Amino acid sequence: MKGLGILLVLWGAGYFCLQQRRDGLLPVQVGRAILDDLSVVGYQIRVCRTPLPDILEGAHGLGADWLWRPLLERLRSEGARGLPWCWQETAAALPPPLERYLAPLGPLLPAGGERLAAAIEETREELAGFLRAETARQASRGRVTAALCLSGACLLILVLI
Repeated sequence: MKGLGILLVLWGAGYFCLQQRRDGLLPVQVGRAILDDLSVVGYQIRVCRTPLPDILEGAHGLGADWLWRPLLERLRSEGARGLPWCWQETAAALPPPLERYLAPLGPLLPAGGERLAAAIEETREELAGFLRAETARQASRGRVTAALCLSGACLLILVLI
């Protein structure tokens, strides 16, 4: 019975550690997907002169799940409020702090052109810097979380024995 209790405590600590890591990596995963998508959007706007709704309809992947499809749905349902408003509302639903990096694009979307393409490139650079820093921080945080979970579980096992 003690062995089963020890296994359950260790399993619970491991599960908690994995859950914390998964929750912490969500902004990084979504940010990477949006970073990749922004390069495609920039190319489509600058070179192909593709309208934004056509770009949004062709989006797929994690970036589409978090940003592009919700933006397209918001444009279809509340398009009368304008593209910048729809962009702000959609960006606000992203995991923090991604909104801070993407919000400045909203007012530039209706105009399009080179100014928007330059803003997209600047956003991509800022987002790439955030992703590098956050990846390093998550690696450090993951080790600390794992150590705390394991030591907490061991302490609980010792107290219960």
